[in-house]
Amino acid sequence: MQDALILRDNARQQLMQIKDVESGIEYLNKVKAIEVWAKAEKKDAELQNIIAEQKIRTQRVLGGLIKAGQERGEIAKPGGDRDSNVPDRNNGTKTLSDIGISRKESSNFQAINSIPDREFELAIKEKKEAVNQAVSELTTTGMLKISNELKKQKRADEL
Repeated sequence: MQDALILRDNARQQLMQIKDVESGIEYLNKVKAIEVWAKAEKKDAELQNIIAEQKIRTQRVLGGLIKAGQERGEIAKPGGDRDSNVPDRNNGTKTLSDIGISRKESSNFQAINSIPDREFELAIKEKKEAVNQAVSELTTTGMLKISNELKKQKRADEL
């Protein structure tokens, strides 16, 4: 599939072109479609790894965009009082469902985004090496575990 080759060759450039949540979701959906294709075609681990890494990096970018949109009041924050997730159509506020993201996805993407750059890059590198050794797999769940471990460590350090 030509999309997979484009993904591999233009990965960083594609991520830099994501400027808003809508374009990020559109790109994430493309990456997910390529991922499904690669698994169905039983493509090699290296290509599947490239795809998985791009999916996680896209989720990270989306996490930052969602958080920023919520801070600016462009995206309603879920939870809180009953009206907190009701969009104010007068000022353009959208809900997560308006932009095609579930509350869980938003939470997961923001958790991945909260991982400091150094730890994020190290985790990507370690997981990719482990995949090459057929020990592990680069996954969203794996990155969420790292986010949770860092939060636990931070709480422990604060105590």
